[in-house]
Amino acid sequence: MATTVLLIVALAVTAYAERTDVELPEEALGCEDGFTNIAGNCYRFAQQTQSWNDARATCQGQGAKLVSVLNDAQYNGLLSHINNNFPGTYWTSGATESGRWIWTATGGSMEQKWWGRNPGNSPNQCAYFCSNTLKYWNKQCSAALRFICEKPEEFQVSRVPAV
Repeated sequence: MATTVLLIVALAVTAYAERTDVELPEEALGCEDGFTNIAGNCYRFAQQTQSWNDARATCQGQGAKLVSVLNDAQYNGLLSHINNNFPGTYWTSGATESGRWIWTATGGSMEQKWWGRNPGNSPNQCAYFCSNTLKYWNKQCSAALRFICEKPEEFQVSRVPAV
């Protein structure tokens, strides 16, 4: 009995797979509309200006976080994209916490090699990218800047048309 059921299921699957009038979903990792793929993550380069806290809330509302730059590929890819498309300054998730600079989105320490100067550790300071200098700088978190939201790639489903 079990062999008969397996044979029927196998025949049904084979017949379905050979049909040419059925649209099948195709899945691939990618970014949703409005986000750009750079170094394996998805980024939205917000052109409106907001305080750091408001920018973080906006990103969270999009299922994302303010950007954390954890490696050279991200750093170079982001700055290249900004310079080629939207030069300027952008909030990152970098901020002081307990007297040290961290990526608040991940908890990791910020690389010192990318700072334009020693940022100190004053409270209410947040880090931003500057496309002119290719460095991070810091200023009061209440200042209004553009910002970058980040989230991982997701499976994007598209329909493959019937042939």
